[in-house]
Amino acid sequence: MLKRTKLISISSFVIFLLFVSTSFSFAQNSLAEKVANAYGFKNFAKVKSIVFTFNVKTKGKVVSRSWYWEPGTNKVTYKGSDKNGKPMTYSYVTGSIDQNDTVRSFVDAKFINDQYWLLFPFHLIWDKKAEITDAGMRHYPLNKKKEADCLIVKYPASAGGYTPGDIFELYIGKDNLIHEWIYRAGGKKDGRILTWEDHKNFNGLNISTVHNVADKTFKLWFSDIKVIDK
Repeated sequence: MLKRTKLISISSFVIFLLFVSTSFSFAQNSLAEKVANAYGFKNFAKVKSIVFTFNVKTKGKVVSRSWYWEPGTNKVTYKGSDKNGKPMTYSYVTGSIDQNDTVRSFVDAKFINDQYWLLFPFHLIWDKKAEITDAGMRHYPLNKKKEADCLIVKYPASAGGYTPGDIFELYIGKDNLIHEWIYRAGGKKDGRILTWEDHKNFNGLNISTVHNVADKTFKLWFSDIKVIDK
């Protein structure tokens, strides 16, 4: 999953160039909008900066990296390891990545991945190229005795980004929050099921801070979260 966590980076340019309201394809008060708003989408416009640490534990090993992000200017500062595992700090402006700049591409792929985990519900509105289908009521993939509303989010090849074709199945409770999801890398049939747990409010943004697989062999969580207003 360490290799696959970066696969959850979909569209490295769309999210930073277009912080917009829902496109014409969304019906007013659609489930996608309700989910985004339950996570505080309407409050994002007043955010000056977001600080967070992304953590992954698998096979007894923990990997952490920290971010300082200014959405208004697209400035990002990364603190973590370089390709060789040595500590590094790197700042850049997202949105126009030079593929020949291997360091920037390396950091940007991680940022897109980590930011998607942090704020995926907002991408239901931000990512116009995503194909979103309301699949109705389905049983939770983990908690099979209960049903939830299901949204299927597909990123077609035309969307570009790091891993076109990714599919996410969101299982949404009556509170309009995601409680479980299935991630299908590249649209593959087999996917990884993870929980969305420990939702906490950070200055108007509702964030799921913990994600687990059923057997607890993999855990992804956020720490040191700060959301600062303009």
